[in-house]
Amino acid sequence: MILDYKIRRSKRKTIALNVSSRGELEVVVPNEMDDKQIESVINKKKFWIYKTINKTKEKLSKQLKKEFISGELFWYLGKRYRLDVTNNCEHSGLKFKQNKFILSSDTVHKAELLFREFYRHKAKEKLEPQVLKYAKQMGVEYKEVKIIEMKKRWGSCTNQGNIILNLHLIKAPMYVIDYVIVHELAHLIEYNHSKKFWNIVKTQIPNYKEHMQWLDKFDIEI
Repeated sequence: MILDYKIRRSKRKTIALNVSSRGELEVVVPNEMDDKQIESVINKKKFWIYKTINKTKEKLSKQLKKEFISGELFWYLGKRYRLDVTNNCEHSGLKFKQNKFILSSDTVHKAELLFREFYRHKAKEKLEPQVLKYAKQMGVEYKEVKIIEMKKRWGSCTNQGNIILNLHLIKAPMYVIDYVIVHELAHLIEYNHSKKFWNIVKTQIPNYKEHMQWLDKFDIEI
């Protein structure tokens, strides 16, 4: 694989490798650095460069707009399930049954809306009872649970005592959902991410670090 990159010279004293959101590499170098020095640094960093570029391009491909056609895969509770678009179904709209999503062909034009409604309904159904369960176990009180769509955060705890959860969290496994819930409830006891905070989380979710890794690898998408 040939590594393509652009070189930009600047007044900086060290070299910087920047991978754009499209997977393009830019090498920012000091004005006085020669080509051999640049190539030497790039060769030493090749593993990191290829890994970062591949991860970025994979993420980009996942963000491509859904077509809502038979065979497409959609996340739900930690697994991806096949979509079946059909004329021969007993319902109109979107249903999840027999381990697949079934969409009536007469509603394909509003499939994205139907999926959002499905996720919203299931998030409310499955997340809110878990918040109540863990709040009782941890001895804390919250004001309200709000489920909204967020692009970068999985959850938050407000100064008013509201627990806010990302709608897309319903796509994660339940054990990961539980970690996010416990994380936010723990902020009702300890606001900062101190050692005491993580000990509170660990009491409820001993292997919480594994769940954090799952979320780090998962891209928020509909």
